[in-house]
Amino acid sequence: MTNAAGVPVDWYRTSFAADVSALYFECDGEEKAQLALAMLEPDGWERIIDLLCATGRRTLELCREGFDVLGVEANADLLEVAAGDAELEGLEPGFLAEDPRCLGIESEFDIVLSLGGGAFEHFDYDEESLRAFGAAARALRPGGRLLMQTPNLLYVEAHLPERTWVQEGEAIALIEQCWNEPSGRLDGRRLTLVECDGFPPREPEPFQRRIYAIEELAAIFETVGLRLSDVFDEHGAPCVPTDAQREIYVEARA
Repeated sequence: MTNAAGVPVDWYRTSFAADVSALYFECDGEEKAQLALAMLEPDGWERIIDLLCATGRRTLELCREGFDVLGVEANADLLEVAAGDAELEGLEPGFLAEDPRCLGIESEFDIVLSLGGGAFEHFDYDEESLRAFGAAARALRPGGRLLMQTPNLLYVEAHLPERTWVQEGEAIALIEQCWNEPSGRLDGRRLTLVECDGFPPREPEPFQRRIYAIEELAAIFETVGLRLSDVFDEHGAPCVPTDAQREIYVEARA
């Protein structure tokens, strides 16, 4: 089944093969985990959910720092990679194979992180994204915090390249994309080329991503019982977004 733009419904479940993902997916996960900790400044006892944790690099880094962390991922193959790496290091994070819209956790965690791929931006309809926001909000204890990394709408509108190459560990990705203003989405496709022997050529992967204005996020947070509290730039410094930031980090509190 595909949506009106021809993108398969729930494309993210199968877009990344486990073998290729083990090489490159979330290659900067440790740095993103450390940046999140620098922004939130937790005390160390907090329970953390890492939404769409992929191969677990952020999750494992948080575990190394002593946090009780649960990595949640819709693709079970990626979780197998994450669990294997955790076992090799003697780490014991929790892992849960679940769609972020269906996260059935109530008031158990102090921090929910949505970094990297984005847990709220890849659904076909805003109503489905709202389900994911609501599920994340319900997982937080009173006073808990949600931190999400998201593309900056102002940058997208002003500077988005229609074609770009991205180096990701041992892989290079060609990304072709266009900004669909009426839908508030990026529409595009991604072709990954792995720089080692043994991997067959891959077909281009269609994708879409919902891009939110800060005002939209503030309204969504209010709908699910949160309030927008801070905005940070790509380096973790508090900011008022301009078109100079490619991505921003948005914090909301329960």
